[in-house]
Amino acid sequence: MLEGEDQTGTWFVGTDNLGATATNPIDLSGFTAGTYDFTFDVDAIGSCDDPLVTVQVIINPLPNTGTPSSATFCENDLAANSPLDLFGQLSGEDTGGSWSDDNTSGALTGSDVDLTALAIGSYNFTYTITDANNCTNSSTVTVTVEDAPESGTVNTPIEFCIAEITAAQTYNLFNLLEGEDQAGTWSDDNASGALSGNTLTIDGLAAGTYNFTYDVDAIGSCDDVNVTVSVVINDTPAPTASASQEFCDSATVADLVATGTTIQWYDAATGGSPLDATTALVDGEDYYATQTDGTTNCESSIRTQVDVTIYQSPDAGNANTSAIIACNDNNNIDLFDGLDGTEDTGGSWNDDDATGALTGNSLDATGLAAGTYDFTYTVTGAAPCVDDSTTITVTIEAPQSAGADTTLDICSTDAVTDLFTLLGAADIGGTWSPALTSGTGDFDPAADASGTYTYTITNACGTVSSEVVVTVIEAPNAGANATLAACAGDATTDLFTLLGTDAQTGGTWSPALASGTGVFDPAVDNAGTYIYTVLAVAPCAPDATAEVTVTIDDSLPVVVLDPNPAFCLADSPTVTDLNNSIRFTGTVNWYEDAALTLPLSGTETLVDGEDYYATQTNSTGCESSVAVQIDATVNDAPTPTLADAGEDYCINDGPTLRTLSDNIVEYNSALNNIVWYDVPTGGTAIPDDTALGNNSTYYAALIDQTTGCESSVRLAVTPDITACGKISLPDGFSPNGDGTNDTYDIDNLDILYPNFELEIFNRNGNLVYKGNASTPRFDGTSNQGRVVVKGDLPVGVYFYIFRFNNGVDAPEQGRLYLSR
Repeated sequence: MLEGEDQTGTWFVGTDNLGATATNPIDLSGFTAGTYDFTFDVDAIGSCDDPLVTVQVIINPLPNTGTPSSATFCENDLAANSPLDLFGQLSGEDTGGSWSDDNTSGALTGSDVDLTALAIGSYNFTYTITDANNCTNSSTVTVTVEDAPESGTVNTPIEFCIAEITAAQTYNLFNLLEGEDQAGTWSDDNASGALSGNTLTIDGLAAGTYNFTYDVDAIGSCDDVNVTVSVVINDTPAPTASASQEFCDSATVADLVATGTTIQWYDAATGGSPLDATTALVDGEDYYATQTDGTTNCESSIRTQVDVTIYQSPDAGNANTSAIIACNDNNNIDLFDGLDGTEDTGGSWNDDDATGALTGNSLDATGLAAGTYDFTYTVTGAAPCVDDSTTITVTIEAPQSAGADTTLDICSTDAVTDLFTLLGAADIGGTWSPALTSGTGDFDPAADASGTYTYTITNACGTVSSEVVVTVIEAPNAGANATLAACAGDATTDLFTLLGTDAQTGGTWSPALASGTGVFDPAVDNAGTYIYTVLAVAPCAPDATAEVTVTIDDSLPVVVLDPNPAFCLADSPTVTDLNNSIRFTGTVNWYEDAALTLPLSGTETLVDGEDYYATQTNSTGCESSVAVQIDATVNDAPTPTLADAGEDYCINDGPTLRTLSDNIVEYNSALNNIVWYDVPTGGTAIPDDTALGNNSTYYAALIDQTTGCESSVRLAVTPDITACGKISLPDGFSPNGDGTNDTYDIDNLDILYPNFELEIFNRNGNLVYKGNASTPRFDGTSNQGRVVVKGDLPVGVYFYIFRFNNGVDAPEQGRLYLSR
């Protein structure tokens, strides 16, 4: 309650220092409402003192939040009592307060509590008032929800079919309730005598509805209403049916007859599974029928018995998968060969097409024309089974003709020929061997080979064949027309190779070439058109010819501009650089020898004193037959040498590349004959007034004053610029922002001593700065976290420790003066 005080003194109760002393801080919890004075007497310093000061503490009365009363409800009474107004649980309270949901139940809205949102347990709701004096008081109402028994919710009655109830089958009545407490008592409302506890024995109950009432046990003062569940036992009467039923042997369960709803058949009076409708009936077997009620879906518990009698059906068999095919010279065909052998004996055959050739089961085909004829076999059945019959088809064939043998001479370029047309009066339907490419009788001289082709035809009367001998004559082929653009200096060319792969050998060339064959030599043969002819052989015609048109071209030699060009080795001259010594109009070709057998790519390094030979290729691709000679000279300057390889420098003296030049033996300042680079080869020259860098390597080249060439091998120099001797730290600096001595620093300190450490202390021995080559220099402010003064440090004397960390010099201590 004071500001700017010295806290060495004594507090007194009252407005002076004559009363009782008071503790500081003071506990106000026991004070009643009212105003209280406290006086502070500060301790004197020597003869100096200060007046007493008095502070006043006012204690205000608390607002009245009333007397709370708790509320208790059963779990199943919450809806009837909700919402609960909490003000009904207070008495004597002031207005203007607010309620809080202490347990964050989520059930509170204003002063109303939604009891239905509360689970079993106790919940606190606090009424709080804060008055104009900012004094706060509160009262808490406790609402308790107690556990109540649950009779549960009644489910839909359970229904059972008597036919589906198993021996001693029981049912748990609790299954008819949802959410119930299972501590209670069941009553057998219909006195069925089948109830034990909550278990009902349903085996033995007659059809009907049975009711059972559940009374749940109370929990304390909380109880629930009784609930009643129902169990329904259903049955369906048996269907009606004739006790004896007769069928043919193809009958199935689907043929049994009974009157009712959703009939099912069994092979036993009780139990078992329903028979599939496709199940074959058995003679003398008893079958049992039930029906199912469409409403209850219950099947008859009593089944209706039916006795079955089965009669054998006649079987005329099936048509054989291999039908009868016979020649018209056969006089005894057994029609039973047209059946599959499953037929009954004793049946009769019918001549469906009235051929007049059938006797019993034997057919005489000698008088029948080629064609198909139907015959039916019938077996008579006894009631209730009907007759059975099967119809077969018999095919009668006549002897066939394959025609007459013949020959065919055909040219390889002729059209397709149908060999069948060469046979004469041959019947269709035969096959050719070997097979032709067409898959039929069409012969294609472009695809099929010479040879004997046999036509064969077969039927029930036997096999006949005939032959066609085919000879394919190859058509003449001189290949395709072509052109040859030859250069005067080219080697010979065989014109036959230009005609394509289809050209046939053995032809003649016109006009004749000097070689006497098809070989063209541009040195002796003339340009022009040369015709190649291949004679035709009958039946092929006419002769075949192809032309090769030949042209001869040459390229002019290149013009020499400088037969003896000179180069500098440092420029890495290549063969391509020789192009500047000649004039050309086409593409230049360089060779290492006068015979032009060693071509060069142009990227080869020039050799001093070497002879090189050039030709050119024109736009037609012809190379000049005459080459020119160029003699190359490649000059070089020696690598410069150092006068003193151990010379070193101080960076603070401002050494430059010119300083390094002064240490080179061959250096002539008047000629300025040393040039410097920052790379061993290539690159751009660096000005000689460039300042030397720390740990940098420079490369010197000597310039030959006669040829102007630099050294191809440069001298590498890595100068030591740290030879400055031991430094002396300055004794002061003035960080006042005037741009002069604003930091405590030495030129190039991080280069001369890259591992240095500097610590600066105030005169109290407190560390105010710690730095190295990576931190900002000392600027009169502290970089330490715990310092007495923030911001600019005061003017005065400071002390430093400087560690060189160079393995030579020991740490130094000293003092410096900070002025502004």
